[in-house]
Amino acid sequence: MIDMKKLIPSAEVREYIAECGHRFSLLDEAALIFQNPILREDVRLDALRAIAAKLRENPTSEFKTQKDDGVISAEELALQIDAHIRADMEAETALFQNSLGGVYEVSYSMKSDSLRGGQSEAFSPSCFSCIEKAAEAARADAGENLSGYKITLRELDGDKCVCGFFNACGGLLRVDSSFSFAAYDSDNRLDNFYVEIPYPFKDGDIVREVHSGRVGVVNHLGGEWMAKNIVRRYRDASHIEVPTDCLDEDGEFVYEPMFTPCVEKARVDEKSSDGEYLTEAALLVQGKGSLEYFTHLVKQRLAERE
Repeated sequence: MIDMKKLIPSAEVREYIAECGHRFSLLDEAALIFQNPILREDVRLDALRAIAAKLRENPTSEFKTQKDDGVISAEELALQIDAHIRADMEAETALFQNSLGGVYEVSYSMKSDSLRGGQSEAFSPSCFSCIEKAAEAARADAGENLSGYKITLRELDGDKCVCGFFNACGGLLRVDSSFSFAAYDSDNRLDNFYVEIPYPFKDGDIVREVHSGRVGVVNHLGGEWMAKNIVRRYRDASHIEVPTDCLDEDGEFVYEPMFTPCVEKARVDEKSSDGEYLTEAALLVQGKGSLEYFTHLVKQRLAERE
C-alpha cells in the first residue's frame, strides 16, 4: 500500500479520510501520485512502478473512468502508467543532457509572508548553455528566499521544449515536454480520471495551499459538496480541488481553486488589512458577517489604491 503522505500531503485531509474510512483504488492512487506537486520525480516514478506491478497481479479487473462513464482494465492502466514513466524519463534525459541542442531559461518563486497571490514569481532575462548555470542563476537571484524554480530547455531550430520543476534544494519535482503527449493515450491521462476525496473544509473556512502558500476562503460549497470533493471536469484535464476565493496581487478576491490533497486550515492576523479582509469575507460566506462593514472595507481598500 502506498504511504498516505505521498498521496495526501495535508495532515488535516489525511485525518479526515481516516475518520471517514475512505479507501482509494489503485487508479485513484496512480492519479494522486501523478498530480502530487510536492513529491520528487524519482519518488513519484518509483511509486507508479509499484502501482503498475500491483495492477498486473489482477490484470482483468476494471476501474471506472470519467470519460463517457467508461472503464479501463488493470492491464490497460498499467500500460498507461508505463507510458507516462517512459515519457517522463525521456523528458528528463533531454533536460539534463540537452539532447534538443537548445538553450536554458529559468524562472523562480520566492517565499512570501504576504496573503496575496502566494509565492512571488520572477524570471531571469538571460539564456544559459547548461542546466547548472540556469540553476545557479536562480539561487543567486533569490538567495535564502528561494522557494523553487522552473528550468525550460528550448530547441533553437524547432518548437520542442522541456520544462523541469525543482524545489529550493535542487530536487527535481516533475518534468513536462512538448512531445510527451505522443507517448501515451491522452484520453486516459492520469490527471483525467474520476477521483473522490472527502475533506473537512466548510464554507467560510480560511485555508492555505501547502506548496504554493496561497491563502483563501472556501466558497461555492453546498449539498454534496459539503461532504466530499470530486474531480471538476474540463475539456482535456481534470482538477482535484477545493473551491476557494483568494486575494490576488492587487488585494482583490479571485476564484482560484486549491489542490485538495495540499489544503490545510490557516490562521491570519486579523489586525492586518488583508487579514481583516479575509476574515470578514469568511464571516459573510458563513452567513455571520456584516455586508455593510465588508462594503466599507472594499471602499477603503479601493481608496488606498488610488
